Amino acid sequence: MKYGRFEETEQSGKYAVVFANCNDEGRSVIIEGHTVWKSRHGYLPGDLFGLMYFYAITFLVYFAILLCYGVTMKMFEDANIPIQSWIFGTICMGTLEVFFRSGDLFVWNEDGSRFWVAYYVGIIIGVLKRGISRCLLVMVALGWGVVRDELGPIMKKIHVLGVLYILVSLVRDIMTEVAYSEIQRMSQEKEEELFDIVSILGLVIVAVDLIFYFWIIDSLSATMEYLENMKQTSKLLRYLRLRCILMFSILFGVVWAVFGIVDTYDAGIVTQEARWVLDAAMEMNYLFVLIAVAILWRPQQNAKEYAYVMQLPAMTAAVNDDDDDEGVIIELAGVPSAMDDDDELDEFNDEPISFS
Repeated sequence: MKYGRFEETEQSGKYAVVFANCNDEGRSVIIEGHTVWKSRHGYLPGDLFGLMYFYAITFLVYFAILLCYGVTMKMFEDANIPIQSWIFGTICMGTLEVFFRSGDLFVWNEDGSRFWVAYYVGIIIGVLKRGISRCLLVMVALGWGVVRDELGPIMKKIHVLGVLYILVSLVRDIMTEVAYSEIQRMSQEKEEELFDIVSILGLVIVAVDLIFYFWIIDSLSATMEYLENMKQTSKLLRYLRLRCILMFSILFGVVWAVFGIVDTYDAGIVTQEARWVLDAAMEMNYLFVLIAVAILWRPQQNAKEYAYVMQLPAMTAAVNDDDDDEGVIIELAGVPSAMDDDDELDEFNDEPISFS
C-alpha cells in the first residue's frame, strides 16, 4: 500500500483512524480514498453481524406465516373478507422488507460493499409496512369484519393519515441515510441543517403516531362497549384478547425505549457487538402483534358471515362441546351495525330470524 497498512489480529474492539491538519489557518482538507475493514467473520461491522442472521431467521418466519395465511385464504376463498387482504398484504410487506435487508447485509459481509438497491428498497418497503400496519390496526379497532361490513367515509380518513405517515417517514429515513453516508463531504453548517430537518420530520412522525394510537385506543373502547351492550360475548372475547395483546406490546415498547435511552447515555449496559438486539427486539414486538392479528382474523369457512350475524344470548348455555369459540349465532335479515344510530336498531326487533 502507498501509505502503509494497519492490521490487528489478536484483539477485538473498536478502532479509529485519525487524520490531523496542523495548519489552523490553512484551507479545509478533504481526504479521499478507499479504506477496507475486515474482521474474522467478514466485512460487516461487528454491531451488525448478529442483525444479519436475525433478519435471515425472521425472513423464514415471515415466509412461513405468508405461506400458511395464503393457503388458508385460498382454501376459503369464497368466505374471505376485505380486512384479510390487508393482513395478507402487510405480511407480504414484512417478508419483502426482511428479505432485502438480510440480502444487503449478506452482500456487504461477503464483498465489502453495500448492495444499495437492496438497502433502499428495504427502507421503502419497511416504511410502507409500518404505514399499512397502522391503518390496519385502526380498521381492526373500528370493528371491520366483526361489527362493520364496511367503513364508509372513515376509510378515506384512514388512507389520508396513512399516506401522510408513509411520505414523511420515507423522506426522513432517506435524508437520515444521506446525512450519514455523505457526512464526510458536507460542511458542518450543511450537516446541522440536514439533521435539523430530520429532527422536524421526526416530530411530525411522532404527532401522526399519537393520532394513530389515540384513534386505535378510542375505537377499540367504542367497539367493545357496543359489543357488550349488544350481548355479543363471543365477538367481545376476540376484542378482549386483542386489547391484552396491544397493551402488552405498548408496555414492552415503552420499557424497551427507556432501556435504549438509558443505554445510550449510560453506555455499557449493552456491548457494542450486541447492540443489534435493540433493533431486533422492536421488530419482534411488531411481529408478535402481526401474528396475533392474523390469528384472530384468520380465514375461516364462516368468516364472511361473521360480520352479518348476531349471537343469541339465550342459547349460550346450549352450546355443544363441538362448537368452536365463535359461539352460537343467529342470522338476521338485517344485523345492527356499530355504524347505525340507536333509533335505527329498533326496527330489527321485529325481523324474522333463522338459525345459521
